[in-house]
Amino acid sequence: MAGGLTAAVIDALRGAPATGMLIDLFRLEHGKGQRHHLRTVESAAPGMAEAVLIQGDALSPGTYELLFHVGRYFKAQRVPLAEAVFADVIPVRLTIADTARPHQLTLLAGPSSYSVYRS
Repeated sequence: MAGGLTAAVIDALRGAPATGMLIDLFRLEHGKGQRHHLRTVESAAPGMAEAVLIQGDALSPGTYELLFHVGRYFKAQRVPLAEAVFADVIPVRLTIADTARPHQLTLLAGPSSYSVYRS
């Protein structure tokens, strides 16, 4: 895939793809402190978002924010927790300068920790 942004989620508790996690995508307006909701997707069977989040002419250089709804996911998985999920919604901001190359963001998430990397 050339020139797009995709996301994947791994359930660190089970060591498997996280199927059914909601992901919101926003574009941030430079210098205005405003964000515009672009879409909401759900991670599918291999832990990938259902579709490319943004690509082609819709992908322009700038700052984007993804919200991963981790708490909702672990509650739906009926994970027995001693207390509430520590990181309920995980925001990830990234800047895309080169819109011609693919951008893959992967979140490794557990009920009390997370790690994000670009692959």
